[in-house]
Amino acid sequence: MNTTPKRPLPLSGIRVLDLSRLLPGGIASQMLGDLGADVIKVEEPEVGDYGRFLPPLVNGMSLYFLAMNRNKRSLSLNLKTETGREVFRRLAHATDVILESFRPGVLERLGLGYPHLRELNPRLIYCAISGYGQEGPYRLRAGHDLNYVGYAGLLSHNRPSGDEPPTMPASQLADIAGGALPAVIGILAALAGRATSSQGRFIDVSLMEGSLALMPLLAAITLNSGQEPPPGSGDLHGGLPGYNVYETKDGKAITLGALEPKFWAAFCTRVQRPDLLLLNRSTSGAEGERTLAELRALFLSRTRDEWVAELEEIETCFGPVNSLAEALQDPQVQALGTVQWADYGSAGEIGTLALTPHIEDVDFDVRHAPPILGEHTRDILLAAGYSEEEITRLRDEGAI
Repeated sequence: MNTTPKRPLPLSGIRVLDLSRLLPGGIASQMLGDLGADVIKVEEPEVGDYGRFLPPLVNGMSLYFLAMNRNKRSLSLNLKTETGREVFRRLAHATDVILESFRPGVLERLGLGYPHLRELNPRLIYCAISGYGQEGPYRLRAGHDLNYVGYAGLLSHNRPSGDEPPTMPASQLADIAGGALPAVIGILAALAGRATSSQGRFIDVSLMEGSLALMPLLAAITLNSGQEPPPGSGDLHGGLPGYNVYETKDGKAITLGALEPKFWAAFCTRVQRPDLLLLNRSTSGAEGERTLAELRALFLSRTRDEWVAELEEIETCFGPVNSLAEALQDPQVQALGTVQWADYGSAGEIGTLALTPHIEDVDFDVRHAPPILGEHTRDILLAAGYSEEEITRLRDEGAI
């Protein structure tokens, strides 16, 4: 039995003031909270994060909000009042990280931008998530995930060929992969750097730029060849017979990822098609179309699950196209512990996705259920040195 004492969570002792709303900042700060940070979600009194009210609801609480707000405390604070801003400055003086998602300039006009707060706290790390970044002609534009992936060129390649219209991604790529993850990476890098420099940093996260960064291979080809590959034409985008998606007999689909010659050879041998051995790189013209047509017909001869059972017998790269419900029940997902059920307070027991990656001694743990608006205001202010009388005055003045 391992008797080694369990280590503190990696971000234990780190305080985050989270001014963000909705998905990018919500996911980013939840990841920091899962890693042990004390995340204080700063919300407008009586209004809060409008993600709280998005359907569907469970016991009156938004599943949208529940999915990205565990391991946080809620402070209701009116930054439109000078008293509220003074409370925020006082908290920022003893804070490690501020995360916000306003358009550029909003907090500067309130006297709460990075230049102002850095004077109070030189060790402060300030992460600003915005649609287009702090500089440039689009910096003040409104937008949502779909707009950013459209501007970034990502959406134009989200289709089988250039003859078909782009399709909307199944997940919010800009918000999560282009925003939340870069924000967390930047914050963790700044915390590591502060350990030696004792200085904070400003982190500028653009959701449009983060979306563009998801296409390094296509960007490299376009930049260095002078020609953008047509949608669906690249080796990893539908151009190769051995790296493609195929419909099966039951109307479902299977993925084939036999890029390497050994995997392609194993597949061709298993399906008794030695005539295809030399044709995996046939990507254009009549030969390429013939190879794709041969494989489409082949996969239509059996159901998805029959193909899975067949290909599991050999060393090649393949997989079913699962529905989300199937993926959540997949034995590999179950073995990893990705799906967790936890007590989310008044919402009841809620199924959710655990933090990835898996880190030693960092177990899934809901230390705080997604908070009720202002649930922890009094405790946070008392810890900051405010008296009960001062808290009452702040409430009477509309600051909290």
